[in-house]
Amino acid sequence: MKKQTRSYWYNSIKLRLMSIMIIISIIPILFLGFYNIEIIKKEIQNSIHKQHILTASRVSYVVSDLVKTLQTSLETVSLTNTEIFDDSNIKNKENLIYGILKKFPHLEEIVMVSADGKEIVRVSKRYAISNEDLNIIADNVLFQKLKQGKSFIGSPEIDIDNQIIFDLGVPVGGINEDFRGGFIVKISLRQVMQEISSVEVSDGGYIMLVDENGELIGHSDYSQVLRRQDVSESKGVSNLLKSKVNDEDYLRNLEFKSIIYESYNGEDVLGVYGLIPVVGWGVVVEQPLVNAYSTLDKMLFRLNSVLFIILISITILGIIFIFHFIKPVEELAKGVASVKKGNLDYKIPKQCTDEIGLVIEAFNEMIEEIKKKRENENLAIKAEKKAAIGVLAAGVAHEINNPMNNLGFYADDLLERLETEDIEQLKKEGVFKEYLLNIREEIYRCTDITQSLLNYSREVEPQCKKVYIPNIIDRVMKLVKYPISKQNITINLKYEEPLPYIYVDESQLQQVILNLVTNSLDAMNSGGILTICLLSQGNSICMEVIDTGEGIEEGNLKHVFDPFFTTKPVGKGTGLGLAISQVIVERMGGTISLRNNQEIGTKATIWLPIVAEVIEDG
Repeated sequence: MKKQTRSYWYNSIKLRLMSIMIIISIIPILFLGFYNIEIIKKEIQNSIHKQHILTASRVSYVVSDLVKTLQTSLETVSLTNTEIFDDSNIKNKENLIYGILKKFPHLEEIVMVSADGKEIVRVSKRYAISNEDLNIIADNVLFQKLKQGKSFIGSPEIDIDNQIIFDLGVPVGGINEDFRGGFIVKISLRQVMQEISSVEVSDGGYIMLVDENGELIGHSDYSQVLRRQDVSESKGVSNLLKSKVNDEDYLRNLEFKSIIYESYNGEDVLGVYGLIPVVGWGVVVEQPLVNAYSTLDKMLFRLNSVLFIILISITILGIIFIFHFIKPVEELAKGVASVKKGNLDYKIPKQCTDEIGLVIEAFNEMIEEIKKKRENENLAIKAEKKAAIGVLAAGVAHEINNPMNNLGFYADDLLERLETEDIEQLKKEGVFKEYLLNIREEIYRCTDITQSLLNYSREVEPQCKKVYIPNIIDRVMKLVKYPISKQNITINLKYEEPLPYIYVDESQLQQVILNLVTNSLDAMNSGGILTICLLSQGNSICMEVIDTGEGIEEGNLKHVFDPFFTTKPVGKGTGLGLAISQVIVERMGGTISLRNNQEIGTKATIWLPIVAEVIEDG
């Protein structure tokens, strides 16, 4: 039962309409929703990337501008104060250096170096320096650049105060004999990062500066620098190092690239990286995806809420519409099922005036027509039955005549013997008992014949019940016993036990068999063989009625089931027997056919369905 219900639901119009509703409404909405979400997500990514590129560009500009400004300033000082290197007054030199130190807040220390590599004067913002602290740097690689008339930028390093500093050197004079010395300044990146921190960064984002080796030299959170955080795992940093290897002209390039990757701390980030011209360092701006998409998540939550409300509304309205639309269809299906069970009085209420309403109206009219046709068929069946009773009555009368004659013979003979013989002697010899037994047998014979005719002629409402066909055939044979014996016809009943029972109206099936047998008897006036075969095959039972009569002309075979068609003489048939038999058999869900036998006579074949529950009982 559950399988049937599930199968009905799978094949129902409701499910199909719901599927169509989902396909044409919900799926497009979901598709457009997700499509727009992806577009918005891409736009937010692009917007954040552009913002990060601007931030990285500003940082690059600040660092480059700082270095260039300091370098230009020192070069200006060196050009305008070349003679100071020849001045023996240390005080003048210190005043010049102090003036430079005060002018640039990023400077931590300035050293004036002589042409032979000796530190002449060193001034620091943090601690006092004596002559004993001055060094000789003649063998330093960077000093050799100064001697060649070239400025240099040193690698960042940590000083004793845990500050990241780097050296900037500017030569004074020319080269060789014209070389007078140079200025070497130490620049604090912490001061630079404080200035960089004023650059606006997206929520949760941070800026990193890395040197040419990929080591962290600046961070929005300077504590990361102090603890020497390893940032080489960041893809932005690793890509920077690759860019320097693959691009020999990187110091003049200012190009920033945006990617999504996993940073050094294991977070997925939206990152921008690029090289800083002049110094050859790298700048990386990163923002965790969680922070980057926080606005998107809020917007998606609102969008999903609205989308969910829309989908629920569409679903509810769709279900209401579907059930309202399907209700008359279900009523129609209910009416078909009721009519199928034989209830021709069922009327489907008309609830609408659309196409379905027209179908319901046509269905009700069709049922009325079927009901009228069924009533006419029932009248025809009753009329044919009454006509058959009239024909059978003569045969039954003849059949009863013989036992009546026997009863008269026994009565006359017994009366004569009572007048001429001793009653006691007759009683002793058992004559009374013998005659009475014979009389009772003949009475039973008459009763059996008349009872068969009464059962056949009784008017009853059609009622299906479990029927065993051989029993029906036996009753029919009793009704036609007289013409069978009179026409010298042999009866062959062929079937193998067990035969299944079938659910049919017993009286109507008896009428069908009687019609076929009567037709066969009419075709064998001079005697012959009437064979009735029963065979169970699959879910059906087959009955064949075969005679050895004169057969039917081929041209008439196609008309044998037409009402009022008959080849019998006037007064011997109505032409309704086979037509009515066909109606009855089709009502039982079976089929009937008639054809000439291959050898002689005709063969009528009936197929009737076997109900499953009847097969189990049988």
